[in-house]
Amino acid sequence: MRIHVIAPAKINLALDILGKRDDGFHLVKMIMQAVDLCDVVSLKPSREPGIELHCPGLEAVPNEENTAYRAAALFQKKTPAFTEGISIKIKKRIPMMAGLAGGSADAAAVLFGLNHLAGGVYTMDQLCELGAQIGSDVPFCLQGGTMLAEGTGTLLSPLPALPDCFFVLARPPQGVSTAKAYAAFDQLRNPVHPDFDRTALALYEGAEELGRCLFNVFEQVVTLPDVSHIRDVMKENGAAGACMTGTGSTVFGLFADKGDAERCASILKTEYERVFVTQPVPYGCILDD
Repeated sequence: MRIHVIAPAKINLALDILGKRDDGFHLVKMIMQAVDLCDVVSLKPSREPGIELHCPGLEAVPNEENTAYRAAALFQKKTPAFTEGISIKIKKRIPMMAGLAGGSADAAAVLFGLNHLAGGVYTMDQLCELGAQIGSDVPFCLQGGTMLAEGTGTLLSPLPALPDCFFVLARPPQGVSTAKAYAAFDQLRNPVHPDFDRTALALYEGAEELGRCLFNVFEQVVTLPDVSHIRDVMKENGAAGACMTGTGSTVFGLFADKGDAERCASILKTEYERVFVTQPVPYGCILDD
């Protein structure tokens, strides 16, 4: 039996860095939102032992570096009762190195799907504990919706759903190294930080107010010209606000009106290949019936 798991991307409505632990992990505070730009991860048990992974476009990435492969290996290791091999196929729509948690979403989908195939041996909390061993965004990608993330990003608290709105996502051709972005931020002397209380209140006040509260501390160190340009185009074409997500390089604009979002996307598509109109969704990984 082959199953298909929908794996939504995430954006950061607000992102702050509060410090750095002795083990090198950064302490963060984020408001994260799942959107309906999704990968589809297909899983099928196999009589052959091991893990077979097929992901068009990522063939050059060694299996040991692929988050989906690592998630499957971890599940097999931690679940002695699951003795089958596994075949994984990933249909990618979420751009990589874009701040959209594409790799984490695939890892989350593998854990979610294997747990389903194994008969639900783990609770969601237990799956999130496994996911945190793969990456700090994996627990959010499992649960989705609108969440406050704290600690290293794995301590999640549900927030009210967003008001009706649309997002335009545009990824410049240049990617951003997460490690280099964090290293650059560590060198800032007096970084500006977001007002989380104001952003949380804006969730109740509508798209226009929420748009004014978008904030990402990495915009102080990621200085790609395309990021500024995309943000300006979005604001000039109806966005209530625009901001980079994660460590970049994707920029998203928040729109109250679908027509404005689609018109803005059409303009950006004349310059950029990867432009999407999306909506917030209240879920993380789900089975595709």
